[in-house]
Amino acid sequence: MKKIAFVGLGNMGSGMASSIVRAGFDLRVWNRTASKMAPLQELGAETASSIRDAVEGADLVFTSLMDDGSVLDALNGDEGMLEGLARNAVHVCLTTVSPTLADSLKGIHEQHGSEFVMCPVLGRPDAAADGSLIALLAGSASGADKAAPVIESFTQMVFLLGAEPRHAAVLKLCLNYAVISNIELMSEVYACAEKSGLDLEQVEGFFRTLYGFPVLHMYAEKIRNRAFSDGGFKMTGGLKDIRLMLDSASQLGTSFDIGQIIESKMDEALTLGYEELDWSAIYEVTRRRADLDHA
Repeated sequence: MKKIAFVGLGNMGSGMASSIVRAGFDLRVWNRTASKMAPLQELGAETASSIRDAVEGADLVFTSLMDDGSVLDALNGDEGMLEGLARNAVHVCLTTVSPTLADSLKGIHEQHGSEFVMCPVLGRPDAAADGSLIALLAGSASGADKAAPVIESFTQMVFLLGAEPRHAAVLKLCLNYAVISNIELMSEVYACAEKSGLDLEQVEGFFRTLYGFPVLHMYAEKIRNRAFSDGGFKMTGGLKDIRLMLDSASQLGTSFDIGQIIESKMDEALTLGYEELDWSAIYEVTRRRADLDHA
């Protein structure tokens, strides 16, 4: 039986970790806020006092953190991952990070003697908890093979993208860009329709017909009902991702033009105090700019 460590128990991480435990795997968890480890401990997971403690003796280490900086912080330092990680262990990075960091992590692990795979996921916290996420997997072939049975515990589908970890990072940003661009589109359409006196429930019906992807169905309903308080994907995380999207496109010599609009709205959302709301609350900024009532 593989020994598995899981670092980072936020909204997504806690759901994935619980799915791993329920699948019968031996799991040790660590989170900066110790209280978030308690529900996993009740499910049967072991808790650790530090990241180094969590990863010692582990065959697989999953990290679900906030951004590039938090992943690097988890790796480095006296109590960091590299101090406890076995030379033949596999690091599976679930965090949405920049392609540049994916390249760096590949090099860091090659030098350390460990294996590295990128595995960003598509879906929200409820999908993480019920094991229905979609995963984008790229990196060490042997590492991916070792991690696959565990990844299957929290996913319904896994796309294999080859040996370059950055490919998974780039595709995750592209797909997130498609989702947030459609959120922006729906926000503009709803605001225009409302100002025209149209029935928004009918507009939602058209969106449901146009879009077959379940997450967009959810956002069509969420935006219509202006139900943003769940913070499933917080505005701060959304702004981080949109900036990664813009930076990556720029490095490739392309442009995500709608992304610049979204970035400005997310900046405005933070000045309005929406940092804890779901990223789809950019609709409230759209409403504000349209002189409609807003949060």
